[in-house]
Amino acid sequence: MVPEADAPDGAPDLTRLKRYFTESEQLTLAARTHSLRAIDYYDSDQFSREELVRLHERNQAAIVINRIKPAINGIIGVTERGRSDPRAWPRNPGNEDAADAATDVLRYIADFNRFKRVKQDCFKDLLVPGTMAALVGVDPDSQVTITQVRWEEFFHDPRSRRPDFKDARYLGIAKWMYADDVTALYPDKKDEITRAVDNSPGGGIVPDQSFQDRPLSGPGTGGAWIDPKQRRLLVVEIYYRDDGWRQAVYTGMDVLEYGPSPYLDHKGRPDCPIEAHSAYVRRDNGRYGAVWDMIGPQDEINKRRSKSVHLLSTSRIEVKDPSAIDVDGDVARKEAARPDGVIPFGWGLAPNVAEFQGNMEMMAEAKAEIERMGPNPAVLGRSEQDSSGRALLARQQSGLIELGNLYGALEDWELRIYRQCWARAKQFWKAPQFIRVTDDEDSPRFVGLNQPITGGPPTIGADPETGMPTIEPGILGYKNVVAEMDVDIEVDTQQDTGNVASEQFSEIIQLVRMSPAYQQQAPLSMLIQLSTIPHKRAILDQIKQAAAQQQQASAQQQALALQHAQAQIAKTQSEAQQNAAQGTASMLNALSEAHAVHADPAAAGFEASQAQANADQAQAATQAQVHQPISDQDPTLP
Repeated sequence: MVPEADAPDGAPDLTRLKRYFTESEQLTLAARTHSLRAIDYYDSDQFSREELVRLHERNQAAIVINRIKPAINGIIGVTERGRSDPRAWPRNPGNEDAADAATDVLRYIADFNRFKRVKQDCFKDLLVPGTMAALVGVDPDSQVTITQVRWEEFFHDPRSRRPDFKDARYLGIAKWMYADDVTALYPDKKDEITRAVDNSPGGGIVPDQSFQDRPLSGPGTGGAWIDPKQRRLLVVEIYYRDDGWRQAVYTGMDVLEYGPSPYLDHKGRPDCPIEAHSAYVRRDNGRYGAVWDMIGPQDEINKRRSKSVHLLSTSRIEVKDPSAIDVDGDVARKEAARPDGVIPFGWGLAPNVAEFQGNMEMMAEAKAEIERMGPNPAVLGRSEQDSSGRALLARQQSGLIELGNLYGALEDWELRIYRQCWARAKQFWKAPQFIRVTDDEDSPRFVGLNQPITGGPPTIGADPETGMPTIEPGILGYKNVVAEMDVDIEVDTQQDTGNVASEQFSEIIQLVRMSPAYQQQAPLSMLIQLSTIPHKRAILDQIKQAAAQQQQASAQQQALALQHAQAQIAKTQSEAQQNAAQGTASMLNALSEAHAVHADPAAAGFEASQAQANADQAQAATQAQVHQPISDQDPTLP
């Protein structure tokens, strides 16, 4: 046998590429069949055709009480109540600004792709069929895209053992496409595609139902690779290891595209853009989800309920008196089955209470078993026990212990998706641009990436259309260059802590009500900050604005009061100086009169000393009045 080899021009061997897909389809047939059955049970299609025929023959109703769907939806709903945000950490000192910009980039990509919804859809594929996958690429506008790969279109190396497929040699997507759509993507292959669809009778491998299109192709369509009746082709996009990751897109007749993988990792090496994860892996490498363990209890619930209803709606009779044995049994059975029937003498109803009670008890155990596999009522907030937030959170955490493996798989897959997104941004985001980040409430902000820093010598050029000279400002460098950011990507996961926060806030309110001291130390803005009410930022801004206006009015009032006090002091000082001047003048007049009339020296001295005392007393009163506190001078001042 001649070994397979690539073509001289570097094109991969088509036979080898087709064998990758066929061996994956054949070796994973059992696991995919189980996945189809798990999907049917999630969609309430839980009786096989043979079982429905047997139930119809015995006139027994096929009752389905779907306990799987609420359990799976409850597991998915827990992720809705939690919160996970990407976070970039600086790898070297001084890269804090770059780490913040990288965090904003990842949040923008998540918002652009509505990644929260994509994650929930992929998580459902992990729980029901057993495997979830997504491709991180770019669109024609260089925007990073996160696209879910449906489980029925995803194929992989069947010898892979790890749940995250890191040991897989190849991963790929197989999808039915119309010939017109394929030729629009590859116009240079139009003749080959048209010739293959027109001349091929179909054939090739016949895939299992998991790879077939919906609606399923009918007889005579040719099976896999080509559907000449509907003019469709099975197009395969594969990423495989061959001295690094390589990409190829091919049909059953030709290779449409090939070469090294166009997507690079954070170190600039070709990488596989598909990130996949499985819930559980058997020892034969078969992959399955959480539903597979619920099928047994679900079957028991359906069949025991159907049997119990059948026992209630039918009557079994037996001979009570041997003397009446000549009565026809069919007649007695028909009379017992009629609502108004008359049971013949000697016949009676056979008791079936024990059988009915046994079915109900076993059905209750089966229901409890399925509820144990999903989140318990405390996790879903259905518990009717005490309303303590801390106690409720403790019950929630204990109820999620058995589901930790599934949530851990989702968190690991999410981390790998964000790292792929960062690698795409570093590779394709080269031009200056702004991104809008909406992490703050009602306050979106814009972050500039690859922004030039002007200030250098201007550059003189020419307009290519007019030929006129142009002057461009000089560029000293660039800010927030995505390709040069060296950061580590992590995911911050936060559980639902609203119950504990509400409980703690209630305790703070009780402390404030009990003590006046706390009321003075806990302003309204602090209490609002500690609360869990929405739009706290807007409320706090309004409170801050009102406080600033009140402080401004108070400052103006104090300024007016100070001016009034200063005017009052000036008036008091003026009156004191005037009194002192009058006292001095009186003393001088008395001395002058005594000297002029040669009056008694003793009397003149007495008048002079009296005038001096009056002047000193006036001056002392003035000084005391000047140094008196403002609050004593004007009782109206604060």
